[in-house]
Amino acid sequence: MFYERFAKKYFEEAEKDLRRAFKSLKEGDFPESVFHSQQCVEKAVKAMIEARRKYVYNHGPILGTVFSDAFSDDWREEFDVILDTMGWFTEYYTRSRYPFLLRGEIVSPDEFIDKEIADEALKKAKEVMDIARRYLQEKGIV
Repeated sequence: MFYERFAKKYFEEAEKDLRRAFKSLKEGDFPESVFHSQQCVEKAVKAMIEARRKYVYNHGPILGTVFSDAFSDDWREEFDVILDTMGWFTEYYTRSRYPFLLRGEIVSPDEFIDKEIADEALKKAKEVMDIARRYLQEKGIV
């Protein structure tokens, strides 16, 4: 039950992040919405990994590899969506939170992330959540 409890808690936190992303989008805080969408995806993925009885406390940039390894013997086509989404968020993970250098100019998150990007991030987070929810329901976790 240890892993299953972790999976459930990660998924619950992912749901909170999805709500935060939606709220931030409605308020026009697009970088914040992208950040919470990314966090939603990360926690949903961790929930799925925990459901496979793999512990994922610290992952760093290798979470995609950890996910692939955890599901290597039970890969589903929809898991490609998860990996693609994780890759898509790579560009926005820090750029949604910190100023950065872009073609010689210092750019703030508000100058880089617009409504279109935030909409896409939320759409991707919802898709990953749907996949994670189905998987965790199959396992009797949620």
